[in-house]
Amino acid sequence: MAVPTTTLPAAVDLALQNRPELEVNQVQRDINKVDQRYYRELKKPQIDLVASYTSAGIGGSLNPAFTNPLGATCASTPTLPQCNPAAVLQSVGGSGTAFTDILSNKYPTYRAGIQFNLPLFGDKTARAQYGRSQVQGEILEDQRQQIEQTIQIDVRNALQGVITDEARLRAAAIARENSERQYESERRKLDEGQSDIYRVLDRQTALSAARSSELRARTELNKAIADLQRATGVTLQENNIKTK
Repeated sequence: MAVPTTTLPAAVDLALQNRPELEVNQVQRDINKVDQRYYRELKKPQIDLVASYTSAGIGGSLNPAFTNPLGATCASTPTLPQCNPAAVLQSVGGSGTAFTDILSNKYPTYRAGIQFNLPLFGDKTARAQYGRSQVQGEILEDQRQQIEQTIQIDVRNALQGVITDEARLRAAAIARENSERQYESERRKLDEGQSDIYRVLDRQTALSAARSSELRARTELNKAIADLQRATGVTLQENNIKTK
């Protein structure tokens, strides 16, 4: 991996823009603001406009023994509609008549009004819910500050790890180059008869150890770079991974 060239303030700013923890916290804070507004409105007096419309149908069999106890009798007022059986039979019928009355809108009923809801001593439930939402908002704000502090520490440690492992890799590379020179020099001495095979093998063993140390240092540097990418929230972008 390529070693990133960035400063601590730039890395922290990048992390504050990309870390998913902050995005989740922001969504929770937005939801809390909606809750606070909703519960605050519940504490206010409520005025509702009520309106309704119904259409009734009349059907069934006529009960000849029925009399209206609150109205006049047929003996005193023979002109009443119920005193004319023929007219009643024409207006009252079976279930078909009821459906016909509904479709023809023969007996409509309209209602309209205004409904007031004015709590005399305040809505205790709404006040309690509003207070709880305010406390939850303060908790979310404190959580955001804690998340930002954790991100700053995380980025600082990751960046320091990259710097340290990069220096360690440079030192390991220099040690490997020196081991290669010593090994080649010992081989030339052996060819000229100024050394022996044991010294050559010793130099060769030292070269293998130096190469292993360099490889280990490079691996640690790659891990440190990956940790920095995670800390700054750019792992997907750096690895060309796109999410739908």
